Amino acid sequence: MTTGSRLPALLAVATACLPLAACGGKDDVGDPIPAAKVDRLETELNAVQDHVANDLCDEAQTAVNQARVTSDTLDDDGVGSDVQDAIGDGIDNLGALVSQECQKEEPVETTPETTPETVPEPTTPEPTTPEPTTPEPTTPAPEPTTPAPEPDESDGGAQFDPNAIPPGQEKKFGDGN
Repeated sequence: MTTGSRLPALLAVATACLPLAACGGKDDVGDPIPAAKVDRLETELNAVQDHVANDLCDEAQTAVNQARVTSDTLDDDGVGSDVQDAIGDGIDNLGALVSQECQKEEPVETTPETTPETVPEPTTPEPTTPEPTTPEPTTPAPEPTTPAPEPDESDGGAQFDPNAIPPGQEKKFGDGN
């Protein structure tokens, strides 16, 4: 049996039990439920059924709460605790069924999970700046030496100064030219 079909059944049973509880039973200690309270409970239970049938969940819960308040006052009328407990348990079950029915009917907003499409960003090459280079210290190039002039051999071999001291002979001849 689904929740939708259990709710009317529970209401029918609860409504049918109220007059019986009003009469009191052999095991019940206490006074019967006064007729005015029976009528009020029946009205509140019928309101729950009507509100659920019309998808008015907040109103249905309000009617369940009103029925609880009415059943909580049965002690003031001298109704036995067994009867009060049975009616209170029935109203608690009815409240749970109303909650289930309303949760089933209320559309749950779901946002579809979408993964955003990742579009690669266009890549532009970053300009490359050459790193500054520090010139390595260089040793100065030796100054060019002027080569010795080629001996002039146009005069047939007279390349030497007749008064010059031959190389390596300076000590021998001394400084005394």
